[in-house]
Amino acid sequence: MGLIALAVVAGVAALAYRMGYNRSRTELASLKEEMEQMEAAGKDAAIVKRVSQQMEDIAYQQKAISDQQRDRAEEQSILATQNAYRAEMESRAAHEAELKAQSAAQVAERERANAERQQEIAVEQRDEATHAKNVADTLNRRTQARSLAVSSQVRREADEPEVADLLAYASWYFLKNNRGNQYYSETFKSLTQATDGILRYKMKEGGAVNALAKVPGRPGQCVAVSNFGEVERLTVNASQGGKRISSNALLFNSLFDFRDVLIKDNSIYALSLKGPLCVLDFEGNHVEVQLPEDNYFKLVPIGDGLLVAGRKSLSWYSDGKITGSEELPGTLSAIVEREGVTCLFFTDGGYAEMDVAGRIVEKAPLLKGVVTAAYYDKASKCLLLGVEYGTVYPVNQYDRVMETMTAHKAKCMDITMLGPVVVTGGYDKTAYIWNMDNLLFESGLSFREELQKEKVEKRVSGSQEVPTEWLVPVDYTFDGWTLAVCGDEDGKSVWIGTSSGNVMLLNASADDMAQQLHNKLKRNLTQQEWTRYVGVSIPYMTFK
Repeated sequence: MGLIALAVVAGVAALAYRMGYNRSRTELASLKEEMEQMEAAGKDAAIVKRVSQQMEDIAYQQKAISDQQRDRAEEQSILATQNAYRAEMESRAAHEAELKAQSAAQVAERERANAERQQEIAVEQRDEATHAKNVADTLNRRTQARSLAVSSQVRREADEPEVADLLAYASWYFLKNNRGNQYYSETFKSLTQATDGILRYKMKEGGAVNALAKVPGRPGQCVAVSNFGEVERLTVNASQGGKRISSNALLFNSLFDFRDVLIKDNSIYALSLKGPLCVLDFEGNHVEVQLPEDNYFKLVPIGDGLLVAGRKSLSWYSDGKITGSEELPGTLSAIVEREGVTCLFFTDGGYAEMDVAGRIVEKAPLLKGVVTAAYYDKASKCLLLGVEYGTVYPVNQYDRVMETMTAHKAKCMDITMLGPVVVTGGYDKTAYIWNMDNLLFESGLSFREELQKEKVEKRVSGSQEVPTEWLVPVDYTFDGWTLAVCGDEDGKSVWIGTSSGNVMLLNASADDMAQQLHNKLKRNLTQQEWTRYVGVSIPYMTFK
């Protein structure tokens, strides 16, 4: 039992030993593990300590840097404050400078405006001085032109044709280029003398030339009728001594007192005061158409026929016979056809219009006075009326009297128009030639502009240019009453008939005569001649 117990004890002791051994080993392993962990932890701690030391060093370095940055920031703050103060001072200075600049700018603007105004005044004064000089030069040339025209006529009378021609051309040239009146009487007449611008003819029987009619399509030809029963065809012919007028007598009957002549459809119609209407061809063959009454004085083309006007009645002629008559409400003084309407003027100053159907309607008079001559120009739509006291009135298409052209000192007998040129004849033995382009109106409008105006309400301001010279007509005085004027087919010349039986063909174009004269000039004025006739105020020039 003891052995068993010993064995048991020994077993128990062995078991206990083994169990203690195993526990010791376990604890040793655990301690070993802990030691290893402690060693690892110690190593980590050393590393951490070292890292911590490094981080602490870095922190100290960052703190130092931060301190430096703070110090720098403080320095920057102080500098910024200083800069802000300096900027504030500079801003104040800039504001003050801006105020000064604005004030200076205002002063400069006032000075600039004043300088501009002074410049404008200087320009105006310069322009005024230039204009005054131009006016003075223009007026000087116009005045000189008139003197040259007179000198031209004197030199021609002294038998110095070359000098006379040069002076005549210079007179026209100065007027033409200085807006002068080229129809200044002496200048126009000097051109006429230099170019043989007027041709004369005496009717074979010496009767008073009451009417003239141009031959259509035949420049330089007309038919003249007289109160002594003459009907002559006049033709301008060239000859060795220059141009002359020849005549072909188509009819002569002293019983006839011809008052008007008209050419239509290649037939000549000659109207006698107390006799028949004679219808002629250009060979002199004629027929006589009896009229219902006496005292006929005017022929008016109406459609395909003619209107034969008497003082108390109107008759219609067509196809070789009188087709009807109409009594008038008064005594007729003048008659003219105007755009399909026949204008009737009466000796009591009354006025009426007749339409194509023959209906007569009394109208308000176009002007005061008795109209004794009337002419209508289709191209310009201008109606020209001459009255018993000699004045001529241009009337535009709206029945507005545009101007008073004081002309004849006695009754105006006849009127014609060639372009802008108007020619009138009257009982004062004078023919007037007017260039309407020289006509000035108070409205500031030209003649051609006024023709288109129904009314003019106020004056139009004129330009600074030297104005066109006032219209003064050329006057030709003859040895008898100027009874008839008629434009030639060439559009430049006018036929004039007088009570003494003379017929004249006058070139009414100053420009055309000047061109003819220029072609005729053989030389220029010498310097000595220029100084003598023109003077030293106008620079020398040549015309040839």
